[in-house]
Amino acid sequence: MKLSLSFFLVLFATSLFASINPIDLIVQADPTSHTIILRTATEVTMETQLRIVDSRGLILHTAKLQPGQYLNSRFQLAALPAGDYTVMLSDAVGETSQPITINQTGIEADPRMAERSFYPSVNMKENTLTINYLNTTGKEVGVRLADRSGNEVFQEQLEGTPTVQRAYNLDNLPAGNYYVTVNVPDAPTRTTALRVE
Repeated sequence: MKLSLSFFLVLFATSLFASINPIDLIVQADPTSHTIILRTATEVTMETQLRIVDSRGLILHTAKLQPGQYLNSRFQLAALPAGDYTVMLSDAVGETSQPITINQTGIEADPRMAERSFYPSVNMKENTLTINYLNTTGKEVGVRLADRSGNEVFQEQLEGTPTVQRAYNLDNLPAGNYYVTVNVPDAPTRTTALRVE
């Protein structure tokens, strides 16, 4: 229990200082210059990627922010036709997304619609595979381990609790390269390469 609690505390502490909190992402229109302003109220703590995505999933704009930088960008409204878009900020720990709608009167960006999701943390130490995940969706989490040829070693469905923590002892596996995949419905699948000695 002590080991599990310490993993949770490390994950929780990391999540407090990582990824832009939705309340710190500001999207507003400047009617005098016919532009959209994207800003963050706090600096990013790690390398962060900005993407503007349309309703079909096409990426219309990308930019990178380095640790310590603030987002402060303007986009001409004429460059984005009327429609639905998503502003996304992602880093190594998670992603914040803010839906926006551009129409004839300007833009609509309800901060209550912004979401923050975290990626699973996958660690390997002394042939013990540890998975920690702050499961904001509350959905079941699938874990799959496969060898480098894609042959499944094991697969498990974990209960959709708010925090998912699981450790696997891999001492009985032959030495080699493996891939662990963590899958949550309606979220990107995350695959991590690891080596068993």
